Amino acid sequence: MSINIAKSYVEVPAPPVRQGGILSVANVIPATGHELLGAEYITDACAPGHVWVDLCYNVEQQLCDPQSTPTPPVGGYKVFDQPSLVEGEPFAVYDGVECGLMSIEEAETRAKARLGYSERRQVDKYMQAWLESSKDLSLAAGSLRDQIMAMEDIAGDLYGGYATLLMPYRMITCGRSQDLVHTAPGGGYETINGTRVGGFAVDYPTAPDPANIYLTGQITFIQGPVESHSVASYTHPDGLTCEPARAIAERMYVPLVECMIVGAQATCDPAP
Repeated sequence: MSINIAKSYVEVPAPPVRQGGILSVANVIPATGHELLGAEYITDACAPGHVWVDLCYNVEQQLCDPQSTPTPPVGGYKVFDQPSLVEGEPFAVYDGVECGLMSIEEAETRAKARLGYSERRQVDKYMQAWLESSKDLSLAAGSLRDQIMAMEDIAGDLYGGYATLLMPYRMITCGRSQDLVHTAPGGGYETINGTRVGGFAVDYPTAPDPANIYLTGQITFIQGPVESHSVASYTHPDGLTCEPARAIAERMYVPLVECMIVGAQATCDPAP
């Protein structure tokens, strides 16, 4: 003979929300307006710059001495570049809950709490897919050490600001074990050259190697407010089918990435 004893419901403190991910190495700009439908801005950080050696030429491609023949100088005429436009399209992350025993108020509260725990991971996974499809350059597969070295050279050549390296969390562990990634003075991680390093969540299980990593310029997110919506439980006209109360919490983002997106596959080979 078995005896069923009703379990008591107890209140357990919620765990803290884990920080990190791509959001932790990005500028996050709260917004509520039309910019959440797509945004753009002009940056000067992508400026290539040029070297001028024939100092007697002015910007109008004329010799300073009107009597001289205006032949092209050794370094060519001065070059004028177009400003760099950064554009982004929106995406949304959400989480929802349904339960016939919940009030609408509790369902909305729980939907918002669930989004708080899942938001970072879903932004990471969306951005990884977006970066993979938006690459300007792909490097041949190699060790994490070699890829970081190559990407830092690319950043040093193409970008005037401090670049950002993005990689799965396991590769940050690899980088730390090989002294490739260091704790940044203000928190988080960086390379020895000051490139910011951010970890991102990936679908699990995944093969340990190789891992997709990315190099970008500054990352900015236009971030909307958390919005919640709910519907009460109801019974269909047949009187038999009942839909539980449902609530959803969601937030819109517009990602803006400056100047470059370089992708590579990296393996965690032992350091030489």
